[in-house]
Amino acid sequence: MGPAGASPGEGLLRFPRRWVVRPVDESLARRLASDLEAPLLLGRLLALRGITRPEEARTFLEAPLSGLHDPFQMRGMEEAASHLAEEVSRGRAIGVYGDYDVDGISATALLLRVFSALGAPAAYYIPQRLQEGYGLHLPGLRKLRDAGCATVVTVDCGIGSAEAAAEARRMGLHLIITDHHRPPERLPEAAAILNPRQPGCAYPFKGLSGVGIAFKLAAALRRRLRERGFGGELPNLKRHLDLVALGTVADIVPLLGENHILVRGGLEELSPPAEEGAASPPPDRRKPGVRALQAAADLKVAALTAGHVAFVLAPRLNAAGRVGEPALAVELLRTEDAAEARMHAEVLEEWNRQRQDLQQEAFEEAEALLEAAGPKGREGAIVLASDRWHPGVIGIVASKLVEPHLRPAALVRLDGREGRGSVRGVPGFHVYEALSDCSNLLVRFGGHKQAAGLTILRENVAAFRERFKEAARERLGPDPPEPELCLDAAVDFAELQLTLLERLEGMAPFGAENPRPLLGTAGVEVAGAPGCVGREGEHLKLLLRQRGETCEAIGFGMGGLIQEAGLLRGRLDVAYCAGVNRWRGSAKVQLELRALRPAGS
Repeated sequence: MGPAGASPGEGLLRFPRRWVVRPVDESLARRLASDLEAPLLLGRLLALRGITRPEEARTFLEAPLSGLHDPFQMRGMEEAASHLAEEVSRGRAIGVYGDYDVDGISATALLLRVFSALGAPAAYYIPQRLQEGYGLHLPGLRKLRDAGCATVVTVDCGIGSAEAAAEARRMGLHLIITDHHRPPERLPEAAAILNPRQPGCAYPFKGLSGVGIAFKLAAALRRRLRERGFGGELPNLKRHLDLVALGTVADIVPLLGENHILVRGGLEELSPPAEEGAASPPPDRRKPGVRALQAAADLKVAALTAGHVAFVLAPRLNAAGRVGEPALAVELLRTEDAAEARMHAEVLEEWNRQRQDLQQEAFEEAEALLEAAGPKGREGAIVLASDRWHPGVIGIVASKLVEPHLRPAALVRLDGREGRGSVRGVPGFHVYEALSDCSNLLVRFGGHKQAAGLTILRENVAAFRERFKEAARERLGPDPPEPELCLDAAVDFAELQLTLLERLEGMAPFGAENPRPLLGTAGVEVAGAPGCVGREGEHLKLLLRQRGETCEAIGFGMGGLIQEAGLLRGRLDVAYCAGVNRWRGSAKVQLELRALRPAGS
């Protein structure tokens, strides 16, 4: 049984009782390791991520931009790129219709920067989350038409907006839809649709985000203009990979395939210039908005990771769509004026604080409703509704409910006759498919495997609650699954050499479907006295030893375990992410603990 220790102010700290090592094709792992002249552990980790060929493994580890697919392999790309090349060549205005989340905001900023660099006039429209909701809406299309745009490119939206697309055609608009969400059976009318998931699209990688597809469109447009002998300067798209990284990481799409390459390059663009060994400070090529956003968040690191994007930068950009004005986030990412960027970043910082307060209020009320409902409220799935929640935070609160209860969660904010909801899923549960089972009770819905949004009449909420719970029970069974700690591999400390860990760093950036490798070692002991670090001693610091090999380890948030009688004096099984701690020219192995238990449990 896993340990339970007192955590300062948080009661008991618990770990999953069941630890399992993920199964893998051992022959494939050995073959990959041999072909790469690498340790078997690296071969195993690559195989676990679905990599089967040595050249695929090399592309994954090296992440070269040359590993990106030809954008013209995407269905509809020829029509979209050729039309936009004609519009740019003739100097005609182009409209961009985006979404209010980070993916849509960054995609909008990217296309606006590309069109601006090409000398093409451009306008954009981002709908208001609270007043309009997700998707294409006629007021925004009319505004773009009235701004002189005969062509409108959607980003991160449009695939489920058949009625609005038909109206756009009647308005005389040339509509190019770029979207990564799951297509409905009836596709909208459009001059071109770019979505790797649409029927008949042979594009090799299906997991692009909205901004990823916008980037592929920009690459195709650039090529067509070059072939036409375009007289102006063509934009350097590599410089805009920062925007691609922001939207891709924030939208929690798989950090595999092309996304791995795009985010690797984007993190380099987001990071400050390296100063080590420089005779004079190198130029800082980051966009003014990126610098201002990092400064406002007090993010001072030499190299940004996907975690910095997901947990520091993305929430601030998302706050614009949740509680403020999403257009301000677009302006932050497209401005070249440092003072303007600082002003926008400060506003985003304040909106983010407001978002945190609203989120906490909604979470506490949701927990109270769940407690009042008793055990039945958690059967199958969690479905809650309230008139008091701020609609901009219900998606985050749904995610926070999923984690402890291990059940899909749908939260609906009611307003008058209608309600708007956000749904978050669990592993093994396809949110969009489950909502499809409830479609006759919904006004509209859209999304993908992990998350979705919906609109519902107030009178249908009770029926939806029962139908969605039944859909969850059918897919997941009557009881929540027992939590498991899934290890990528069981290793001995002797295997954790710096050369191996440095090669494992090539698997970064880590994120969805490419998490940091989780390793386990059995039968270790604590060498010396355990300690606590942090302002309130909230982090546990240990020196662990196994068969004569020692490793430093830190357990964030595990400081309370030092009070657990006898636990740290006996032999332990430990689960951790292994990394390299570099300090003042030296490097050594450091373990970041994820769980521990008495040895042999």
